[in-house]
Amino acid sequence: MDPVAVIKTLWRYKVFVLPVLLLTAVAAVYMFSYAPRTYEARTTYAIVAPQVPTSEQIEKDPALGLLNTDNPYLRSADTSLVAQVAVTRLNDVATGDFLAQQGLSTDYKVERPSDAFLVDISGISDDKAQAISTAKALGERLENDLRTIQTINGASDRYLFTALAVAPPEKATEQFSSRLRSVIVVVVAGLVLTLGAVSLARAVETARNREKKVKSGSRKRTTPTDPENTSPLALAGKEPPTDKDSFKASKTLVAINPHLQPLDDRETSTPSVQPSNSR
Repeated sequence: MDPVAVIKTLWRYKVFVLPVLLLTAVAAVYMFSYAPRTYEARTTYAIVAPQVPTSEQIEKDPALGLLNTDNPYLRSADTSLVAQVAVTRLNDVATGDFLAQQGLSTDYKVERPSDAFLVDISGISDDKAQAISTAKALGERLENDLRTIQTINGASDRYLFTALAVAPPEKATEQFSSRLRSVIVVVVAGLVLTLGAVSLARAVETARNREKKVKSGSRKRTTPTDPENTSPLALAGKEPPTDKDSFKASKTLVAINPHLQPLDDRETSTPSVQPSNSR
C-alpha cells in the first residue's frame, strides 16, 4: 500500500479520523503516565553440595559413621537433579496457594540457568513491599522444600544439599514492559478505530452522493415544458416556425387543389367580377 495514498485518504476524511487519533494519543499518554505500576524483586540462591566426611574423619570421629547417609540425590549421576526437583516444586500450584494464604502476590517466576546450581526467584506485584515479601517467602520455601526432598529416608544434615542466598531481595524495580504493553494495546485499538472511522466516512460519502443523484434526476423529470413554444420541426439553435409558416402550401399544390390555400389568403382574396353581357 502506498503511504502517500494512505495519508491522502486519512486527510480526506480528517473530520472522522482526527478525533479518533486524538483520543488514542490521550489514552496512550494516560496509560503510560498513570497506569498501575508493576514491580519485581529478584533473589538468587546457590545450591551447595554437602561436605561428606572422609574415611579418615570417620576414623578420628566414629560418631560420623553412625549418621544416616541415605540421601537419594547423592546417589544420582546428575548432581544438578536436586536443583531441578526444587524448582519444579516451587512452580507447582501448591506454591501459589501457599502465597495466597500468606496474603502475598501469586505472580512470580522461578528459573534455573542451564547447567548451573543456581535458582533465580522473582516476586512480581503492583506494590514494592509485597514484591519483596513474595521473593523472600519463595526463598524460604525453597530451603524447606530442598530439605524435605532429601530427608525422605531420614538422611542426616551432614549429607544434605543446602540453599545459600547469593543476592537477597533488598529492593524492587519497576517493570516498564508492563506499561509499554498497555500503551501498545491502546495504540492497536486506536488504529482499528481509525480504520473503522474511514470506512464510516466512505459509507456516509457514498450515501450522500447517491442522494444527490436521485434529487438531480427527479428535478430533470419534473421540469415543465411549454407546448405552445415547442415544435417537432424546431432545429437546434433556430427559432421554431410559427403556425402560419409551418405548413405553407406551394403554389403548384394550391393550383391543383384550391382547398390547400391557407384560410387567411382565402379571406383576403377578392372574388373576381364576371362581366355581364349587355344587350
